[in-house]
Amino acid sequence: MTKKKSPLTKQTINQLVQWEKIVPKSVLPIEKTSRAGVIVDRNGAPHFFIFDVFALLDVLSAIDEKLVDRLSTEAYHSKTINPAGWLIDHIEERLPLNPVYIQSLRDAITDAQKKGWIPFNVIEQELKLRS
Repeated sequence: MTKKKSPLTKQTINQLVQWEKIVPKSVLPIEKTSRAGVIVDRNGAPHFFIFDVFALLDVLSAIDEKLVDRLSTEAYHSKTINPAGWLIDHIEERLPLNPVYIQSLRDAITDAQKKGWIPFNVIEQELKLRS
């Protein structure tokens, strides 16, 4: 009985190259902290694209930004017309909050309290803006 080879072993994949060597930064830039690569064959033809979450978000954001001015608000927020935007939202709502960001919010609240800033809900109540 012969073993069935997987599709990966049938292809002649030669190397993993950096995203920037395949896609110019002017076309689809990714942040320096993001990691992305392309698996190419001996002829340099891309076969697989590999992204960490943040690199994928960078690529999707570049696509999404091009659509912001071209689509109506309704179309822009449509899952079928702008799947890049929908996927960004879907991924981001599942990511954990960055601990540095959480601490910066806590520090901002403490700083606002020290400076005597008045919260918006107190202003609304005192000016009777809400019933």
